[in-house]
Amino acid sequence: MEQESLNAARVLMGDSLGFHIVFVMFGIGLPVVFSLLEFIGIKYKKPRLIDAAKFISYIATVLVITGVVSGTLIAIQMSLMWPKLPEFGSAIIGLPFMFEGYAFVLEALFLGYYMYTWDKIKGYRHWLLSLPIILGAFLSAFFITSVNSWMNKPGGFDIVDGKIVNADVWAGILTPTTFFMVSHSVLGYYLAIFLAVIAGYAWYIMRHKPKGASKKTAEYIISRFALISFAVVLSIGAIGHFQTQYLATSQPRKLAAIELVPQTTTNAPYIIGGELSADGQSVEGGLRIPNGLSILAGNSPNTEIKGLNEFPKEDWPNLIVNTFFEIKMALVGFLIAVPLLFLMLYRFRRNKAFSKPLLIGFIITAPIAFVVVELGWMVTEFGRQPYVVNGYLRTSEAFVNNPGVIQWGYIFPILFVLLLVVTVLAVRQVIKKYSYLVTGDKK
Repeated sequence: MEQESLNAARVLMGDSLGFHIVFVMFGIGLPVVFSLLEFIGIKYKKPRLIDAAKFISYIATVLVITGVVSGTLIAIQMSLMWPKLPEFGSAIIGLPFMFEGYAFVLEALFLGYYMYTWDKIKGYRHWLLSLPIILGAFLSAFFITSVNSWMNKPGGFDIVDGKIVNADVWAGILTPTTFFMVSHSVLGYYLAIFLAVIAGYAWYIMRHKPKGASKKTAEYIISRFALISFAVVLSIGAIGHFQTQYLATSQPRKLAAIELVPQTTTNAPYIIGGELSADGQSVEGGLRIPNGLSILAGNSPNTEIKGLNEFPKEDWPNLIVNTFFEIKMALVGFLIAVPLLFLMLYRFRRNKAFSKPLLIGFIITAPIAFVVVELGWMVTEFGRQPYVVNGYLRTSEAFVNNPGVIQWGYIFPILFVLLLVVTVLAVRQVIKKYSYLVTGDKK
């Protein structure tokens, strides 16, 4: 019963976080979108872009509110099901959680002021109000992700009698792990939202076949955000490469599980699609790139990659993390291909750039980008198991282990489904009410 309750709690927490992260992405990414559109509209005297910024800001407001509600539910759920985590780590993670709250207040206050002053304050003075929104959203993501980075690579403290002493919060969270996790995740959120905006305008072109200024505005937004998205996905790739090299030395157990490395070795191949043998000593099948993993991790075929054999089997992560990672990387290829193909056509065959197949391709990239973010977090979280604080606190130890709590825990999926329904209805109403800002029709 204890293991069943633990597994149920893991599933419930995973479902809740998977839901919440979607609205986190909107809350972080959409302010960048409407700020960019308003700035370009002001600078180049394009009022239709300012209208687009206004339209997107209304949608963003609804989704930020949803993110607040879902985040509150997450906090309640975590305190009920995993009480040992704050009990163990509060000396380090308490301050980042507090700062995350302050950052959100900054975002919320200026979002309210920004929305209220549409048509009351003009030009750059109004646009400047969007900058604290972006800053607040980023800082909120930074502090909450720094907590997760500390859980993956804990530091900044000593352990005496199983408790944290001599805690140094900044040494614990201002680490290379935090840099890589924050930069990788936030850029991933931006990419997903940029592609979602492109998908929305691609759908608008296909469904409504706009003419004149409406069509030009939609095509302008698609082309500019396609270029930005391509630059962002390349940046994520570069950061991911250096993050892999850092992971090889800082969290070798996680890397061994992600890349399915059973034995410590040099000249490690990069294997795509292999399976661990029955005896757990080798990888069977798959496409192999000789020396690929060693070169990726250390710029040399002679780089040693630690294998799973270096760690007790009870400390191995669930090796499904390898499957998640490979699916994620395959989908990333699609996110690179579609914007690249569009940009090439836009440069050399512009009349083909907005063809139906490419517009459909962009519509497909949006949900794929969200799936990639979800898979990225699944790789991170599954790769840390069986620990909630890597090397110090096991997930089973952090669990409340109270059957009554688990029974009440099933209310959270119901609440999240209700929240989703209400959010979809609210966004539809906003789109219906303010669609004139996109179509150019009179209010």
